[in-house]
Amino acid sequence: MATLDWTLILLRIVHVGSAMVWFGGAIIGGFFLSPTASALGDSAQPFMDHLMRRRRMGLVFPIVGALTVLAGAILYWRDSGGLQPAWIASPTGLAFTVGGGAAIASFALGFVLVAPGVAEQTAVRNELAVGGGPPSAGQLDRLAHADRLMRLATRVDLPLILLAGLMMSTARYL
Repeated sequence: MATLDWTLILLRIVHVGSAMVWFGGAIIGGFFLSPTASALGDSAQPFMDHLMRRRRMGLVFPIVGALTVLAGAILYWRDSGGLQPAWIASPTGLAFTVGGGAAIASFALGFVLVAPGVAEQTAVRNELAVGGGPPSAGQLDRLAHADRLMRLATRVDLPLILLAGLMMSTARYL
């Protein structure tokens, strides 16, 4: 009877579990939360504050993204026998390479697009909460810029995460 490789099992649980949370959060955030918050304007402030400050959504997704990428990199190293070129060039290796590259690109773009967009939205909403009254033209411009960043992230990040998931789920069968 073969012995179980508990390290491998744990790495796969962390990798797949974190990826599910990351992808699910990206779908919910990109297609539901951000558009709804934009449509509600100032009325969304208490909800978004609670989501970001109390529920720590802005902290959770960089962590699950990092766990996904880190566990995936370790699994890639193990599966490739320490980055053996023959494995990397195989159909399975190529699929894992493309999927891993897409996940890493998505993770990096999260810091380039999502983090600044959320930070700008939060900063303007905090200013509005303290100052009261309607937003200034400058604040509206900053919110519009943040919304553009978030929409771009949705258009770029989600396909990358989807590509990563599709490659990972099919690579072993190629």
